[in-house]
Amino acid sequence: MKVKNKIIVSQEREVFLYDTKLLRKEWSLEIKHKIAGVARFDNLVLISSYNWWGKVFSKFINFSSGETVLDIDENILSLLIYEDKLYFINKDKEIGCYSTIRKTKIFKVASAGLWSWDGTPPKIALIDKSIFAFSKRKAYKINLSNGEQSEAKLPKGLDNKSITALVDEFQININTFSSSPSGDSGFIAGDMGGGDAGGGDAGGGDGGG
Repeated sequence: MKVKNKIIVSQEREVFLYDTKLLRKEWSLEIKHKIAGVARFDNLVLISSYNWWGKVFSKFINFSSGETVLDIDENILSLLIYEDKLYFINKDKEIGCYSTIRKTKIFKVASAGLWSWDGTPPKIALIDKSIFAFSKRKAYKINLSNGEQSEAKLPKGLDNKSITALVDEFQININTFSSSPSGDSGFIAGDMGGGDAGGGDAGGGDGGG
């Protein structure tokens, strides 16, 4: 979804849509906890925040209206949005899926031997209508209904041991969004393109604010 002259701005505990042509806020949303990062995936905006004890919260809102689409207690490290569903890998080493339409959890299962020896989180990506979770160690094809993992190879020409980032045809940088819980600087997320899927690393915070 392409939108001209509109950017998402985060400052302190407020997130708002700003019209750069009319020089005004279109909507504003107050966030209860300290904001760790903001990322846009087509018409969804992910706001990652954390409380004094380091618990991470992931709120998804509608880009155009600012209305809450989904509010979940997940520390998401890698995220994919496909056909109104959120597929993700969290810090608890689980692979999960939520429906943005029904606002319910479809599945959440433990990942099988994905985490690399150097601590780099696995990535999740949509490739030719199949969802893969992979790291330098292994690659798995994910069942879209129940999260079952089948060890597999990535399509020809892709090597899970050396991939550091993926960029789709709409120039969405998949699995590379990150944020730090330290510091008070704001994050700005403009138009990142659209399409059937977008993904990114949406790291939450571990520290207190």
